[in-house]
Amino acid sequence: MTYYLGTWTVQRFHGEIRSSWFGAIFLLMACMLVFPACQSTDLGTGSVQSDFSDAPTTPSPNANGEVFGQGPVRVAMLLPTTAPGNASAVANEVRNGALLALQDFGQDAIQIVIKDSSGQAASSQSAATEAVREGAAVILGPVFAANVSAASAITQPTRRTMIAFSTDTSVAKRGVYLLSYTPQDDTRRIIRYAISQGRRSILAFMPTNAEGTIREAVLRQEAGAAGVNVRIIKYNRSSDDIEQAVASAKDILAGYDSIYIPEGNQIPNVILQTMRRQGINVVEKQIIGSGAWETIKLEEAQLENAIYPGRDVSRFEEFATRYETANGSRPTVWAALGYDSVTLVTDLVKRLGPDQAFGQQGLENPRGFSGINGIFRLRSDGTTERGLAIYGIVGGERKLLVPAPVSFAANRT
Repeated sequence: MTYYLGTWTVQRFHGEIRSSWFGAIFLLMACMLVFPACQSTDLGTGSVQSDFSDAPTTPSPNANGEVFGQGPVRVAMLLPTTAPGNASAVANEVRNGALLALQDFGQDAIQIVIKDSSGQAASSQSAATEAVREGAAVILGPVFAANVSAASAITQPTRRTMIAFSTDTSVAKRGVYLLSYTPQDDTRRIIRYAISQGRRSILAFMPTNAEGTIREAVLRQEAGAAGVNVRIIKYNRSSDDIEQAVASAKDILAGYDSIYIPEGNQIPNVILQTMRRQGINVVEKQIIGSGAWETIKLEEAQLENAIYPGRDVSRFEEFATRYETANGSRPTVWAALGYDSVTLVTDLVKRLGPDQAFGQQGLENPRGFSGINGIFRLRSDGTTERGLAIYGIVGGERKLLVPAPVSFAANRT
């Protein structure tokens, strides 16, 4: 279950999926409060159709979609179950994780209604409208930014809290929370750690996309505050462009003690192999990655002693075993996000009651919550802060260097 830490005892479509172990691992690439919560009074200023003025706050007898659980509080889950490509696989994992949590904790507290968003903005808005009319108290999902934006145009004026899975923080706001991981926190965590280890100059390879722009801004902010020198080399995802980007680094690399390559999948190894082919020696350099490195081949020799941030997996393996037994496949972070989203709302309902469960005070508690992937807390701007570990690559395998924090009270590097 998701525990309240105060009393814890125990671009577009495929771009968002691929880059989401912050919404989950960019395909592989995600409270519990003792004070009473009050319903938000400033969730949105958009106009709303007049027939929403009496939108039900209790579940209607019948709901359209897959229905699970017998609890009195209806929870709508908007997922791209019929969307093309990898989106439907993501939807299936989130669904299966959610149902495992319902089985564990929520059968008598909530009822889940899974609605197909089709991965489209119009469908997401229609599903949100239907969920409100049917008396859903809270909306989980959608996955993609455009869908979140469209659906929240319905949920905000009707004062329904949304807890979505997009990684695009531009659609986050109070009342529209993103349970996903973000490149901002990921970059901040690893750069602060590298600086704490004495790194004073960083050469960064950044993709020419929105995520690259976000990471560059955070990198410059953190480095600037610590007096660390930064140089950015940008590239498009093509062999020729990466060749040119690496060549441009040849004459300046000697002045930098670290190389930051935040993209996942094949990109880090391609960049480092290209450096070796061009005769660039990186043996004395600290290679720095990101959480997206869960998707790369760690056994490559050039990655030895590299460092990167990552989710807390101390509880994930147990969850993964249970999930695989129930569903016949190994889960990714998407399944864990589905599980945590349902344990989150179930715990709020049980402790605070249906009328108080989804107000700002409960959701935005600064002490945060603990889930399958470690601690997290929802910020007032709708984004989620997560406690991340630091890993190193030793002998081609991941090695834990710094455990993830167990509370947000601790000041850790």
